[in-house]
Amino acid sequence: MGARLSQHFLRDEGARDAVAGLVHAGPSDRILEIGPGRGALTGRLLATGAPVTAIELDEIIAGKLAGMVGPEAAKNLKTINEDFLRFDLRELGPGPFIVVGNLPYAVGTPILQRLLDWDGWTRAVLMFQLEVGERIVAKLGGADYGLLSLSVLARADAELAFEVPREAFMPIPNVESAVVVLTRLAQPRLPAAEEKAFWRLAKIAFSQRRKMAAGVLSKAVGKPRAEVDAAFKAAGLGVSARPEEIPFDAWRALARALCP
Repeated sequence: MGARLSQHFLRDEGARDAVAGLVHAGPSDRILEIGPGRGALTGRLLATGAPVTAIELDEIIAGKLAGMVGPEAAKNLKTINEDFLRFDLRELGPGPFIVVGNLPYAVGTPILQRLLDWDGWTRAVLMFQLEVGERIVAKLGGADYGLLSLSVLARADAELAFEVPREAFMPIPNVESAVVVLTRLAQPRLPAAEEKAFWRLAKIAFSQRRKMAAGVLSKAVGKPRAEVDAAFKAAGLGVSARPEEIPFDAWRALARALCP
């Protein structure tokens, strides 16, 4: 199962301690661990005194997790043998949770998107493939800045805490990894009423990111180029701006102007 999901188990103690140190949990907190695997992080999370709910897809691993952390620690552990992407998160009960996970490379981005759509957490410490981590935290103007960066900005603040070498895992993957810390915003930067227009424009523009966004959007929304250029200028943008040069708030302004 681990191989099918491109899951690589963390074995380096220094990396495990570093991840646990970013959680900042205490007995009054609740921790949700996604994909605990062989419990490398689980024991360290339980040591904070916070109750841990672990969601594990692999039935065999889920059945062994309590034994891996020991009988005393397991008193504060609840293991759920489910697919996080399909699990009804309402069954977790009242939050908020601090979310922790060494995410399988194949489903790291879908798991992140599901978390962003869920309001039951305040902080997340997640391990991704380095390339994905860089896209999550990418800044305006960079080649990594795109739809994933915007989707995170809509709901959270994110920082890349540290990189993890391939040798820290078993089996050893072909790529480097990175730990990203996300802090959920009390209020999203993108109101629900604006989401449809915002994502429509962003997806169209980033599908042709090498081109000037104004020209691409003019054709896509069926508006004269002069009207689109005026909307760009009103949003504080040059008419030659490419998608990666458009800030989050400017995307909002363009959506309101071009898709009322």
